[in-house]
Amino acid sequence: MTDTSTGPLTSQRLAVDVWLDVACPFCALGDKRLENVRAALPFGEHIDVTYHSYQLDPAAPAHGEPGTAAQKLIARGMDARQLDASHRHLTEQGHAEGFRFSFEDSVPSNTFDAHRFLQAARAEGVQQPVLDTLFRAYFSDGDDVGDLTLLRDRAVEAGLSAELAERIVTDADAFRTEVEADIAQAAAYGIQGVPFFVIDGRYGISGAQPSEAFEQALTQVYTEINAK
Repeated sequence: MTDTSTGPLTSQRLAVDVWLDVACPFCALGDKRLENVRAALPFGEHIDVTYHSYQLDPAAPAHGEPGTAAQKLIARGMDARQLDASHRHLTEQGHAEGFRFSFEDSVPSNTFDAHRFLQAARAEGVQQPVLDTLFRAYFSDGDDVGDLTLLRDRAVEAGLSAELAERIVTDADAFRTEVEADIAQAAAYGIQGVPFFVIDGRYGISGAQPSEAFEQALTQVYTEINAK
């Protein structure tokens, strides 16, 4: 873990801040592991998880273009066999955590608007279910996460209010500031890749770590803050 201390503890609840991108398979896997570990821990209900925006490819096209995400990566020079092996490995790991990757269907598109919905979900306390549906849209269902209408419908199904969802569709600036602030905070932390987990504002964990690593880190910090 990397020390990113920002100040003294003020609460016995354990805060976990997660920077991620909707189009990042390691983010989907890492979040699912965190979610499963949290559910299994005896103090899991005392862990507060907040999701923050990060874009791996801010220059991606606004909407899905012909060809899958895998085809785009190969066109950029990635070895096809290496990519296939990576996808098979991720698929197996995702299955173990209860998540289905369907890389052959994933549609590459810009995730900025998806992040605006994630920020809105934070405002209404439904981030986890909205994030779950965004990950499924991109990695399981082959949906275009640049499609505002699709994002609106999926987010509302996950628990976001129809009024707030419609506001994001009609106002291109809605929650834009919040997304940009998260990206700026990631830069301030020195985050250069996601997922990135900050526990209790002090310790950073990078990447989709094994479940045991999450369990150990959460238990260690939770014990520390409750011993004071």
